[in-house]
Amino acid sequence: MDTSLNNPLGTQAALFAALARFAEAHPDLPGAYITASDITPAEAHVLLDGPSDLEAWRQALHAEPADVLITEGDHGTKLLFTASLGRISLRVYTIFDPAAVAVAA
Repeated sequence: MDTSLNNPLGTQAALFAALARFAEAHPDLPGAYITASDITPAEAHVLLDGPSDLEAWRQALHAEPADVLITEGDHGTKLLFTASLGRISLRVYTIFDPAAVAVAA
């Protein structure tokens, strides 16, 4: 195993602390599937259930509407923006079927 790519859990401490502070400051935000890696200890990926959840997170993170990228793919429409929590970078996104969202509304 190549140990040069493995960092100890402690290298992710700042990321976990930033996420915990954010959760405490915004307890009513929609829940998310959040992933982090020891290879990029200052970055987390935040997957949300749909556009309304992404909008709530965008507002809480003070990202501009123009910062949201929209792409179409085989699996649906993807909305994505990046934001910072201090020195931590978040890639916040959702993938959804626009027809399903329209029916639910």
